[in-house]
Amino acid sequence: MKFNTSGYDKSDIKRLLKALNYQEPDRIPHLELWVTSKEVYEYVLERKLTYSIGDAAEGGQSILPEDDVEFALRQGEDAVLCNFNWRPNNVFKKASDGTRHYVDGMIKNIADLANLEPPPSLNEQLRYLERYLQASQGTGVGVIPNLTSFFDSTMLAIGFTDSLYMFRKNRPLLEKLMDILAEHQEKVMRAICDRFAGDIALVMVNDDIAYNSGLMIRPEMFMEIFPHRMKRLIAPAKAHNKLVLMHTDGKLDKVLPILYEIGINVNHPVEPESNDIVAVKKQWAGKMAFIGNIPTVLLARGSQSEIEERVREYCIELGPGGGYVLGSSTSIMDGIPPKNFVAMIQAVHKYGRYGSLGEAVQ
Repeated sequence: MKFNTSGYDKSDIKRLLKALNYQEPDRIPHLELWVTSKEVYEYVLERKLTYSIGDAAEGGQSILPEDDVEFALRQGEDAVLCNFNWRPNNVFKKASDGTRHYVDGMIKNIADLANLEPPPSLNEQLRYLERYLQASQGTGVGVIPNLTSFFDSTMLAIGFTDSLYMFRKNRPLLEKLMDILAEHQEKVMRAICDRFAGDIALVMVNDDIAYNSGLMIRPEMFMEIFPHRMKRLIAPAKAHNKLVLMHTDGKLDKVLPILYEIGINVNHPVEPESNDIVAVKKQWAGKMAFIGNIPTVLLARGSQSEIEERVREYCIELGPGGGYVLGSSTSIMDGIPPKNFVAMIQAVHKYGRYGSLGEAVQ
């Protein structure tokens, strides 16, 4: 699959950055932060991959940098992620279909911190980023370092249910672990920005702080725990004038004001099950940009014509004034037909041209 026959179709990181700064580029950009479907990769690349595609959430890279950049180029995507993950002491189990699923965390008391799994080698991570930058050089594809954070990583290391209990009964353990994770990832962020600020497109932090009803914990407690740590984590990026993108699931009405005050510039993915993205974008026009919201249920089960029509509607409703980048509501996972993924991409190329949003471009 390859259709980048004009400048309008080709990858261009300047297009993405222009949209994220509330300006109108040539067309609405599209960006898929996570693809874990080998079938989708192979369909777009038109060749077999000789290695397994892992879930980057488990701590690894899901695809080789050279293949990732080619994947972006073939569909006119403007950037790719390079993951800097540290999510220690998670417990996974294999299901009957062979897939792995998170089930619990190992940290249950202060003594368990002595057995905290160490972070990946920073030097090796930086070399991987260099490999991404080398692969993307001269292509128009930007590179976005993506760092796991401290809030959901702590909950996962402890176990989701146990951590909710500990917020009330053993908050010092939670905050101790958060500080360990945050301090390390701040060092990673500083190393990235000090060395590569002129080469990377923007930076991203990945931290699920909300669910379908709002914040994971009481707002008063959240404000005591989260903002000051996140400000320290992103401070190196802000010092280098880099845009900061944050991923969090959940209902955003009480979340976005907090993120805005912290200094977050872009939010992903604005889950459609919990948010009205048209209303959200209108409320935050010129203050925060948004990526995503195309329902993965639609991508998995809808027809190509239904997907195309949804994208056309988004181009009309969300495109004006910039500040919107099209993408899925979570990630492109197994079960999403490759032709449906391509239909979404082709539709934004077809209907996303500024000056004629919603009108088909031949």
